[in-house]
Amino acid sequence: MMLVQIVLVLLFVASTFAQKDVVIDCKADSVTVKWRPVLSWAQKVDPSKARLGSCPPSSLNEDVLLFLVWLNDCGFRRLMSEDKVTYTNVLTYGSDPEVPPEPVECIYDISGKRTNLEMMEEDHVFTMKLMNSDFSGPALSSMFTLGSRISIKAEVEQQGLQPLQIYLQSCVLATAPDLTHASQLHTIIANAGCLIESKEGNSMFLPRQKPSEIRFYFQAFKFALGETIFIHCNMEAWDHESIDDKKACYYMKEQRRWELLDDSYRSYICTCCDTACIKRTSFESGSSTKMVIGPFTIVEAAQNNASDTYWTAEEGLIGVPVWAVVVTVPLVLLLVAGAIATGYYLCFWRGGRLGYRPSRDLLTKY
Repeated sequence: MMLVQIVLVLLFVASTFAQKDVVIDCKADSVTVKWRPVLSWAQKVDPSKARLGSCPPSSLNEDVLLFLVWLNDCGFRRLMSEDKVTYTNVLTYGSDPEVPPEPVECIYDISGKRTNLEMMEEDHVFTMKLMNSDFSGPALSSMFTLGSRISIKAEVEQQGLQPLQIYLQSCVLATAPDLTHASQLHTIIANAGCLIESKEGNSMFLPRQKPSEIRFYFQAFKFALGETIFIHCNMEAWDHESIDDKKACYYMKEQRRWELLDDSYRSYICTCCDTACIKRTSFESGSSTKMVIGPFTIVEAAQNNASDTYWTAEEGLIGVPVWAVVVTVPLVLLLVAGAIATGYYLCFWRGGRLGYRPSRDLLTKY
């Protein structure tokens, strides 16, 4: 009997150690990661502490964290060689020193296909800019007050004749130009084109003026006030024959539903924005890049108005504070009114001459 118990214990221990802590399934343009963080027996897995790069887990099941993410999302790094392309990232669990970071890696063989891939990358030029509120030109300032619009335009230019349509796969606000060094992060776009901020805050995609351009705005909110902020975006460009499952979705709060920017009748493909969207395109059917713009700053209204307390040279008063004008103008008006009252007194009430003397009868009468 004792021998049987020992065998059962050994089998249990062996099966426990045989279970992998990390299981990685690399798809054509996405990756599925299952991770069981090694914690003490008294600890439970807290999903809010887990990250794959900058992305939180999609779900938790029996202490196993599930991540369903795109290779152009979450801060994946891409390395290319002559015959392969490698995507790398890191699994982290808060600042717990007992849970070491776990590397995540996907390697793709592109031998014999590099020429096509290089042509796609070289022919497409991506740009992204901070714009003014009506998108008529670049933003005039890098300082935005709380509640103001932060407008962004992304565009792709190409040398070939094939028309392209641009999509934003993800955008994240960060306090550093490198996501791994950022102390604060906030997701604006995720899930391969879902404008998350349109549901959680005030944000919207604007109708396209042309397929190769996409515009959106979000309202400045209390994120890293007074600090430098950068926005990290992953974007893709596709020809019109490959856009069936591409999307730019924003949430309509009054209707309580997601809307597809380019075709409202196909808004059903946006329903996954509240869960996890799965993309079904091949690895090499489009061109993609990652761009970072900034820095810019979000401040309280009073801070931004501080620079407006002085007139510029064009306005004729250089270095004159507003408070001085506010005090001086009433005093000048008061002096003018006093001068008018004095003139009236001397010229009319006292008979119109300075040498006027009241008659003795008037003096004795009163």
